[in-house]
Amino acid sequence: MSQIRGTKALAGVALSTTVFISGVAVGQADVTTVKELIGWFDLEERIGSSNMPDGTGVGVAQCEAPAGTNLWIPDISDATRYAGKNFNIPFGNPSTSVHANTVALEFYSNNGSIAPGISDIWLYEAGTYLTNGYLNLGQASSVPPISPPDDSIRVHNHSWIGQFNNSNDNVALRRMDLMSIRDNILVVNGTNNGGDALHMFAHGFNSMTVGGDAGTHTSTDVPSGIDGPGRMKPWIVAPGDLTSYTTPIVGAVGALLYETVENDSILVADIAADRIQVIQAILLAGASRTEDWTNNPTETGPDRGVSTRPIDETFGAGMVNVDRGHRILTGYRQIGTTSLESAPVISGYGWDWPRVLGGAQRWWRFTVDTPLDELSVALCWQRVPNSSFSGYTLMNVDLEVVRIVDGEPQSLVGEVGSFESGNVLSASTVDNLELISVKGLEPGDYAIRAFREDIVQTTYSGIAWLMIEGDPVPILGDLNGDQLVDGLDLSILLGSWGTNDPIADIVVDGIVDGADLSALLGGWS
Repeated sequence: MSQIRGTKALAGVALSTTVFISGVAVGQADVTTVKELIGWFDLEERIGSSNMPDGTGVGVAQCEAPAGTNLWIPDISDATRYAGKNFNIPFGNPSTSVHANTVALEFYSNNGSIAPGISDIWLYEAGTYLTNGYLNLGQASSVPPISPPDDSIRVHNHSWIGQFNNSNDNVALRRMDLMSIRDNILVVNGTNNGGDALHMFAHGFNSMTVGGDAGTHTSTDVPSGIDGPGRMKPWIVAPGDLTSYTTPIVGAVGALLYETVENDSILVADIAADRIQVIQAILLAGASRTEDWTNNPTETGPDRGVSTRPIDETFGAGMVNVDRGHRILTGYRQIGTTSLESAPVISGYGWDWPRVLGGAQRWWRFTVDTPLDELSVALCWQRVPNSSFSGYTLMNVDLEVVRIVDGEPQSLVGEVGSFESGNVLSASTVDNLELISVKGLEPGDYAIRAFREDIVQTTYSGIAWLMIEGDPVPILGDLNGDQLVDGLDLSILLGSWGTNDPIADIVVDGIVDGADLSALLGGWS
């Protein structure tokens, strides 16, 4: 593998960009493996192949650093990969790079992507994107980033790394974050393929930094000198070793979710359904996690269940999962309220777009009838750069799951037995996301609570949740397994009267008789 490093003068400042290219995409997962690992086949089995989203109608932008003189676009003449695609190149007359071609393979190609229906693609060179091509870095502070060239564009992919090593790093990040929240663009950025330091766009607040499931990427905190030091990166991972090729997989999953919004009458009528905060929260809550994934909650003592670092040090929220994300999205919006008493009773999958005012709270109630194998709740919000790009504001919101006892909230922090493992409180002081991942939550009445720890400028948040039920707890007298003891069970028992039918022999004494009848009636629903 060769490393190409190029320097381009940008508004009097040198930008050093690094991209990795090779004749063969080492560490790149084939599309079948990708589909298996991200839940694509699970989604197909659940909704049917004829209903599968493929990215149709979703426009995307691919940004590349040059891998040599003027080499930064995919081979758009390839009729197999790109038949039916409309490529738009706003600036320059570039030639093909292997790196750009392999990114495109994962992002939108006909034969290698999970989103082959993407047909409208805008191609940018990194230096031009940063300056007069999009973000307008180097222009007067009163000049904002340009508006999207087309309303269909929903995803920007950055599978390149680079930095200025001066104050322009923060200004570029602020401009990108303003663009993403202003234009509602999901921006995905790859982290470095190893090493101790992140590069510029990997530090973003309003974008999603992506790693690989091999865990060989750079995973560290945002350093001092960059806005928001101490924030955790990356946010999520996808199949593969090299982040150049895992990043567009996450972008492609985002495209599938955007298409789902446009083709669902309930979602398309809801202004909140395609907000980037919502899509990001869905991706985070829907990520699948291995047994060794952890956001390092306190495991014993009075702080049991508290996490102050919301995601895994290496794998972020986990592996992007399109089936789980689709379930959450099509669970629809369930609007939380400012008081527990009026909070909605939510279903096992869903999301909201809450505005949590300074010092205030939002509540969502739920009931657990069967112990949950998994409860996953994600909350994220954006930072807001000021109009001169000289600073920004950022909320601080915490996320908690509480038990409801006699109508009142009761903290689960420190409790033993109410949940097996994980965190019930996510309380980072620096990150603009919180994540609850808890296993073995026992039956009972609960609520999700988002609460502000500050009173700075208020923005909308995205919250998403997913509940996976475990095996039902056996109920004495429930002979048909419907979690009720009623006339159906009584009929089964009477039909087996006097026999040794093991199903109806509740007290297990070898005969179905009055003792079993008494046990059944004692558990009557």
